[in-house]
Amino acid sequence: MKQTAHSSTDTTETTAAEPTPAEGRFTYQAEPDQPPSVAIVSAIAEQEDLDVLSVADELEPLYNVVDPTALDALFDVSSDAPELDRAGGSVTFAYAGRTVTVDTTGRVILERT
Repeated sequence: MKQTAHSSTDTTETTAAEPTPAEGRFTYQAEPDQPPSVAIVSAIAEQEDLDVLSVADELEPLYNVVDPTALDALFDVSSDAPELDRAGGSVTFAYAGRTVTVDTTGRVILERT
């Protein structure tokens, strides 16, 4: 949220701070061709400032909490279905000490629990 204060002689702008990853919420935008199952691990790696392979080795497998194939199919952007036929939506589940939300735009939201 951006606020601007005006006076006759000067303009001051203040910007509300976005929450930092340490404060518990992190948003990651997947690449257009990146499946959600890969985007989730990439998001956690970016949140923790780690290499993706390091994160994959340290976390429990994603398939222990959600079926990655089904998740990827649910948000498959290469589907032959016209975009208008696809309903918007999201999936939320617990993984690696976080609530993970993935939506149809490719956004991954991580919230520490």
